[in-house]
Amino acid sequence: MSTELLLQTLHELAPGGQPVALTRLAKRLDQRVSVLLRELTALSDASVGGVPGPGLVRLACDDAGRWTVELSA
Repeated sequence: MSTELLLQTLHELAPGGQPVALTRLAKRLDQRVSVLLRELTALSDASVGGVPGPGLVRLACDDAGRWTVELSA
């Protein structure tokens, strides 16, 4: 899956920048949540191998274990 398609779909689902349920994004893209979580982590500001990511998205997990993603400003 291309990064462009992922970010474009996220923008389509939440044009105002609101958080989107990761399960909803996965269903729209016909991808597994685990695959999207790996890809989105690389696009967030998380450090992978000591190198911080670009910070294009923010991931959050609530107390019930539900993941959401939103585009960064």
